[in-house]
Amino acid sequence: VFTLPAQNNGMKHPLLAAAAANRLHGPTKKQRKATGGGGSRPAARAGMQLYLDFGQRSFGRQITCPECGLMYTEGEPNDEAGHRAHHERALRGAPMRECESESVACRLPDGSRICVVDVASAEPQLRRAREAATLMARDFGEFEFPPDYRAFLAIGADARLRGVAVAHPIRSAHRAMRVSDGSSGGGGSRDVVRCGEEAVPASCGVSHIWVLPAHRRRGLGSHLLDAVRRHMALAFEVGREGLAFCQPTEAGRALAASYVGEERLLVYASAEDASRDASDSATGKT
Repeated sequence: VFTLPAQNNGMKHPLLAAAAANRLHGPTKKQRKATGGGGSRPAARAGMQLYLDFGQRSFGRQITCPECGLMYTEGEPNDEAGHRAHHERALRGAPMRECESESVACRLPDGSRICVVDVASAEPQLRRAREAATLMARDFGEFEFPPDYRAFLAIGADARLRGVAVAHPIRSAHRAMRVSDGSSGGGGSRDVVRCGEEAVPASCGVSHIWVLPAHRRRGLGSHLLDAVRRHMALAFEVGREGLAFCQPTEAGRALAASYVGEERLLVYASAEDASRDASDSATGKT
């Protein structure tokens, strides 16, 4: 036997009544206070997890980017954001917009400019030099500028760093000698550069020269060396025979030999030794 439900004179179950009230009028003041705010979402709590671990193989793994060389933790938002910023600087160059305090050595036909930074430069320019050193560290490792350095920064028309040359005064250098190290890898013996025994006069040492990978083999390294020779000394232009290079890499040695000539290539052991020799020469020490 089926019977119709009895009328309850408009009365409902307490739980159903509360749910209906919420749908019609929203949560009560007491309910909003309990959930931490006036909205429908609970307030964010300090330490709330920002990413979810579903057992991914890469979750929390430290990765070294093969292109920019930065090590970061995959799945960690701050690390990934830092990697994206560093990756763009490493591949496209650090942004360096033109400013009043910069000293422009020359401008190139493609709209690039080469600026000079030394220890007496304004702080914004010193920050540029430090930023350049960060990018160069991938190829050279961590290094410090010589105490009396001048850095030449090649900045493209897109206001991004493209290359750097670091130079300083020296007193002497040595002829570069190519000798085989006796190794026999897949390509046979490898040539290395060593210093000859006899010291010869030299006035300008290039401790580092670096060009962004995307802009190599376009003549920018030669433009940087031109700027070094013309703006290293205030009273005269350094001749090509007066340039020397500090422990050049294979690519650096090829650039130096192409610029000054294989038979005139000069090298020196370290920026510290060369700076000390230059200081001794200035004070009359032998």
